[in-house]
Amino acid sequence: MIATDADTQRITEIINLYFKGSYYGNTEQLKQAFHPEAHVTGSLNGKICDWTCTEFMARVTTMPTSANKGEKYDKEILLIDKTNDAAIVKARVAVGDLVFTDYITLLKINNQWMIRNKIFTN
Repeated sequence: MIATDADTQRITEIINLYFKGSYYGNTEQLKQAFHPEAHVTGSLNGKICDWTCTEFMARVTTMPTSANKGEKYDKEILLIDKTNDAAIVKARVAVGDLVFTDYITLLKINNQWMIRNKIFTN
């Protein structure tokens, strides 16, 4: 997706930090993308999951990561919808044989975009 203004560009950068941080298992990139009180919830193979940001980060940075396993980097922003200081991103994220749809809410806090929550399904 092509960014059309500075906020949309920054939102794209934050989502790419999440994508790369989860693929490479880079906690620092994930901390830059997620608000510390963010929550991640969703449906994984029909089972409901509910994690704090810390639990989610531990889950995606545990070895071996997708990069360590040689999985293809296959993540894509499908939609960005922004109004003032709030935004939602729809993304497609492939992890191994699973393809997830993420709905990510972001909030601009102290002039900084951050992921506040993420829900997903596969």
